[in-house]
Amino acid sequence: MTSLFNILKILWNGTAAAVAVFYYSWGLFYARWGMTHRAFWYMNKAVTMNPSNPKAYYHRASLFIVVGNLGSAVQDFTAAIRLDPEYADAYTRRGMMYTLMDKEDEANQDFDRAVQLGTDRATLEKEIAELKPHL
Repeated sequence: MTSLFNILKILWNGTAAAVAVFYYSWGLFYARWGMTHRAFWYMNKAVTMNPSNPKAYYHRASLFIVVGNLGSAVQDFTAAIRLDPEYADAYTRRGMMYTLMDKEDEANQDFDRAVQLGTDRATLEKEIAELKPHL
């Protein structure tokens, strides 16, 4: 009985991961088409079906930025980083959110980590400079 349960569990996990890819892909499509509400629905499903996919959290965080929910964006970027500590773009974007939230120490820590992971410092400095007039 236990081995049957293990086999069913493995099959379910594989199926859930495949379905999560479907939801994730459609979430990206709807985001590109500017249909934020639908993109959220699909990204939420993708995260629920496969909570170990850092890209799903990263892209859902990007949707939170679009609707102005910076706190939730930071939470999702943090989840992406927890799942993939080498995710330089997640550090960069979370640093940008911290900058917008006037949390300079946290932002600088994220920017430094992103540079350690290979992000070009000059390009990053340019993005930060472009962001500052919007504060």
